[in-house]
Amino acid sequence: MPLWGTTHDAIDNKPQFLADDADSDYDITRSFASNKGWMMRNSSATGNDNTAADDEVLVAIGGLAGTSTTTGLKRPTITRVRWGQAAYVAATAITVEVTWDELVEYDAGSAATLVVTSTGTNLTLTATHIDGVAIADELQGNTVRFSGTTVDQAATLSIAANVVIGDPDLKDAVDGTVLNAASKTITAAVKTASSVGTRAVTT
Repeated sequence: MPLWGTTHDAIDNKPQFLADDADSDYDITRSFASNKGWMMRNSSATGNDNTAADDEVLVAIGGLAGTSTTTGLKRPTITRVRWGQAAYVAATAITVEVTWDELVEYDAGSAATLVVTSTGTNLTLTATHIDGVAIADELQGNTVRFSGTTVDQAATLSIAANVVIGDPDLKDAVDGTVLNAASKTITAAVKTASSVGTRAVTT
């Protein structure tokens, strides 16, 4: 099996030697494609504590991200989805993080939304952060945090297969094009790759 891929709509292109671990400095969600190749967000793991430093090139591949719908990886593809918390008690804040294989950019307007399915009342979460930074016009990154509040106790939360992120105001950071439907869809394959299950809301 290759150590990385370049297929435009695959969800497993990122370097396979990266950890699928939110606590790792080399967590796979911190990797993204640019036109330099597969990158890793700058962190202390690279030996550089300067947050303004350039991101690390993991695999040099010229033109990897592409510049249009017909070049490179084309439009960003969702590759991971994670719950922000392990458990929820009563009416409490919840987060879900959605990761793409390329950088996306927020275009100021109505923030993107994500519906979380509940055995009680479904929840609509709103985009609040990109790569851990509070959302702001022209902010770029590859992981968007959606935040909301549970409304039902003794409910079970889940993320539906093929749920589409709503009212995106998110663009492809390479060429500024608004994300298309495919780029906004959390597929069943992504859910499986992410090992994302349900979350219980207890009293």
